[in-house]
Amino acid sequence: MADAVRIPVIAAGGIADARSLAEGQQATLQLLARAFERFSILRLDPGGQNFDPTLHEAVIAQESADAAPGTVLQVLQSGYQLNGRLLRPARVIVARAPAAPPSTDGGGT
Repeated sequence: MADAVRIPVIAAGGIADARSLAEGQQATLQLLARAFERFSILRLDPGGQNFDPTLHEAVIAQESADAAPGTVLQVLQSGYQLNGRLLRPARVIVARAPAAPPSTDGGGT
């Protein structure tokens, strides 16, 4: 794995553009994905699913009129499982019900 990162850097000879760096990163991610698959490491990407505190870490609860409360709106960082054991929870933004609008009835004395 270290060679997959080191070789493109050495080949660039100190002159690397954004495209070549992105291609190197993509190749490294592909190698990592194959290693994860070989060792049965599952990536958790729970976007749109119900929040599960045993697999997810809620970083923010955000009001949403479009999603049901408790639904994962956005995944900030994927989580990982190995043989059914959590290695790292997915860090997520979870939907909550919109706040009720303020009353307009005057409600005073």
